[in-house]
Amino acid sequence: MMAVFECPARRREIEGMSRFEYTIENVLDIPLWEKMQDRLAELTGTAIVCIDIKGKPVTKHSGRTAFCSIVRENPVSRKRCFRCDALAGVEAVRRGRPYIYLCHCGIVDVAVPVMVGDIYLGAVMFGQVRLRHKDQEKAERLVNEISSILPQEDAAQQEILRKYELLPEMDYDRIVQVAEYINDMVHYIVDRAVKSHTRDETYKWLMSANAEQPSEEIQIQELLPQEEHRPQQTGVLPVNPSSVVYPAVVYIRDHLQQEITMMEMADLCHLSPSYFSRTFNKETGESFVNYISSRRIQLAKELLLETGKSISQIAEEVGYDNISHFTAVFKRTEGITPSAYRSSKKRKKFS
Repeated sequence: MMAVFECPARRREIEGMSRFEYTIENVLDIPLWEKMQDRLAELTGTAIVCIDIKGKPVTKHSGRTAFCSIVRENPVSRKRCFRCDALAGVEAVRRGRPYIYLCHCGIVDVAVPVMVGDIYLGAVMFGQVRLRHKDQEKAERLVNEISSILPQEDAAQQEILRKYELLPEMDYDRIVQVAEYINDMVHYIVDRAVKSHTRDETYKWLMSANAEQPSEEIQIQELLPQEEHRPQQTGVLPVNPSSVVYPAVVYIRDHLQQEITMMEMADLCHLSPSYFSRTFNKETGESFVNYISSRRIQLAKELLLETGKSISQIAEEVGYDNISHFTAVFKRTEGITPSAYRSSKKRKKFS
């Protein structure tokens, strides 16, 4: 008789094994991606860089133009570049396709989103080109005003303007073709990365199961197809990827063990704190503080049941430095202490 075991790779947390977290760095394999990125920049005649959800580069900048190099040397305009990139990435997620736009300096950039399921990891940005005159109305302006980046000296102004004039020109249709090509490449790489991870996790478990049960036969074919379609146990996010607070919801989910402030999340979403607070409450149905607390307690409940970690370890893992504070919040939410919760659920399981 064949023995079928519960595969731990399907669980969010396994005792002794931390939950795998997808990031743009481990999905794209940055060292390998940068080699392809250099080649892509050369073949397409565009500049390319990968960013995280905050708009900050996670790769080198392949093919960056002299004009954009000057812009990014200035701290103020560099921050505007990050903001433009971050907003464009979120807009690409909202539309479900690459987003072609004019940046704050009025040149063309394109955001190609990098996603695992509904998880937005960042984007591949390419462009730093000018549209040919006949196509100038086809790209959307992401920001209404061009930044004041020119210094006061006439000579410096002339030099920057000269570098602007040296930016390559490209037809809109050609930009669309490049965007579709890079989008297809990103989808392929993400799919391979997810399948490779789930396959590796399953093989590790199978090796462990075989070592522990040498006489048992395991139904490998029943396990692998299920795993390939389960990249990560993420839970259902309460907001749509098109929401302006979506980056904050994703960040909170992935960083519950850290201190998370409203100011940081408002900045991440490029919103004022007051507008962020109102929108977050409207979109999630909870205040910012209550939302984080409820997510931490939910994760704590899962860890209490799925692992053998101590209460203090779990408290730290869900963002509480003080075990007494964690116990008080847990009891206020669930009506019993963490230890009692674990014991009661285990009794029900074996009764």
